[in-house]
Amino acid sequence: MSDLPQTTAGLDETRRTTVMRRYVLDPALVDEFVDFLRTEVFPAREEQGFTVESVWLSAERDVLTWFVSRFGTPEEFDAAERAWEESEERARIFAERPKYVLEKDVRNVTRLR
Repeated sequence: MSDLPQTTAGLDETRRTTVMRRYVLDPALVDEFVDFLRTEVFPAREEQGFTVESVWLSAERDVLTWFVSRFGTPEEFDAAERAWEESEERARIFAERPKYVLEKDVRNVTRLR
């Protein structure tokens, strides 16, 4: 087991902000969506300074949860996220894609272990 802080309290300003993104998926498009994330979305986000920490697919193959992080405060993460959401690159990647995600839950999280 690695030594990780029990809380982010006291960390300097270069701390990492992590966001959990949980999606309820269209069951007919799961494989296509996972491939799309791996080949297009994740590499593009990583070029923008984000780190994809881990990606989980439920046993029922209907919920995908992934954790994305970036050095900096939550406010800095949010600013980078807005820049990504408004970027031409994201618009190009998502153009003419089907609606893979039926529901979305996005939250800042703190790693405890």
